[in-house]
Amino acid sequence: MDLKQLGYFVTVAREGSISAAARKLYLSQPPLSAQMKTLERELGCVLFERGSRKIQLTQAGRLLYDRAVALLEMSEMTRREMLDYRQGSEGTLRLGVVSSVGSTLLRRWVIRFCTGHPKIHYELFEANTYELLEELRAGLLDLAIVRSPFNDKGLQCLTLASEPMMAVALPPLLPASSDPIPLSALCGKPLIYYRRWEQVLEDAFAEQRLALSVFCKNDDARTTAFWAAAGLGIGILPASMAPLLPPGVAAHPISEGRLCSKIFAVRDPSGYFSTIAGMFLEHLAAATRQDSDTTETDEEDEEED
Repeated sequence: MDLKQLGYFVTVAREGSISAAARKLYLSQPPLSAQMKTLERELGCVLFERGSRKIQLTQAGRLLYDRAVALLEMSEMTRREMLDYRQGSEGTLRLGVVSSVGSTLLRRWVIRFCTGHPKIHYELFEANTYELLEELRAGLLDLAIVRSPFNDKGLQCLTLASEPMMAVALPPLLPASSDPIPLSALCGKPLIYYRRWEQVLEDAFAEQRLALSVFCKNDDARTTAFWAAAGLGIGILPASMAPLLPPGVAAHPISEGRLCSKIFAVRDPSGYFSTIAGMFLEHLAAATRQDSDTTETDEEDEEED
């Protein structure tokens, strides 16, 4: 039993027939069928229940399938790691990104890195924070860019940005301006927000003894933006999503400072960390410092004026 043989077996299991798998593997059917019979003899188990048109895995076959997939993924990961040692700045960066960052802030941080490293390619995985952290811990990602709050136990986190939350809606739900508003202005209003911010909002409203009225909780900040733009309620979003709002939607920063969202670049220090991922993390750290210096300079200029 070798990796090539396991790869054939996985393809047969996924395709559901020897003939379909043979076409996918660019092999003729008899040699592939012979390989599967040889594998069954080597293991001393029947792996397939063979029907007239489709084959199904036996219990032993399902166990082997799970093990084979894991071994093949580990083999591919090892190949990439060895390639990284040989080439350093060439290869693929596996980056997980939450949707509210991937469509806004990420482009600001990535464009210069892409220009400076033209031989690096990217695999982007877009999901919510919890899903990305699971993939990171499973070794499927090099880095994840996520939003607070989350459990950072065992993870190395670099703070990239902290931004205020904003209330967005069509008039007359909110005034047609961009002035900051207090939390009290949202009391009793139909609110739309990402489910992970529920506890933060509940605490902020309870602290001021205000009524929190929920119209819709969801699992993607973009959903909040779409529903608010449709006039269904007032969306609570991070400020960086303002450019994605359609014309006519009012966006007001919420003046309470505790209602903010932090963005982190996260890695699992217990896993393999490629040279490319290290280079990208250093780039993010430098970009963050530059953003911070620019903000401080702007604030000093305003004080002088």
